[in-house]
Amino acid sequence: NCDAAEIGDPPSQNRSAENAKRSDASSAKPSDQRDLDKEIERGVLQMVNNHLPEIKVLLDQLRDNEPRQYESAIRNLAKSSRRLQAARKRGEEAFELEVHIVQAQSSINLLIAKLKVRDNKMDRKALLEATRRIELAEIERAKHELASSQSRLAKMQEQVTALEKRLLEKQTKLNETVDKDFQSYLRKSGRK
Repeated sequence: NCDAAEIGDPPSQNRSAENAKRSDASSAKPSDQRDLDKEIERGVLQMVNNHLPEIKVLLDQLRDNEPRQYESAIRNLAKSSRRLQAARKRGEEAFELEVHIVQAQSSINLLIAKLKVRDNKMDRKALLEATRRIELAEIERAKHELASSQSRLAKMQEQVTALEKRLLEKQTKLNETVDKDFQSYLRKSGRK
C-alpha cells in the first residue's frame, strides 16, 4: 500500500494527516469543511484526469478501501492543483512546465511507495529517471522564470528611460514653459 501523504508533494512539503486534519478543522465549520472538501476533491480529480492518469486507479482503490489515506492524498494533491492554477495565471509555458514537475513528482511518490513494499531494480531505475526528469523540469522552470523577469526588467528600464527623458525635457524648458503658461493664464483671466 502507498502512503497517501506522499502523493502529490515532494518530501519537504509533506505533513502528517493528523496535522492536516487539525489545521483544516480549525479553519472552517464542519459542514462548510465537507462542502469545501467536495469542491477541492472535484478540482483534484479533474487535475488527475487531465495530467496524472497513472494515479487514478490508486486513488480509486484508496477511496474504496482506505478513506483516511484517500482524504490525505486529496489534500496533498490539492497543493499540486493550486500550483498548477497559479502557473496557469502566469501563462501557458509556465503552466506546462509546472505540469511536468507535478507529473514527475507524482511518479517519484508512486515509485517510493512501490519500493517501500518491495525492492525492485526496475523501480529503482524508474525512480532515478523520474528524479532526473523533475530536476530537468525545475531547471526549465527556473530558465523560464529568469527570462520572464528579464523581460519585465527590460520593460521597466524602457519606462525609466522614457520618464528620465520627459523629466529632462521639463527641466530644460522650465522657464519657457512657465512664461508660456503664465501668459495663457493671464489671457484666461482677461488680462494681458
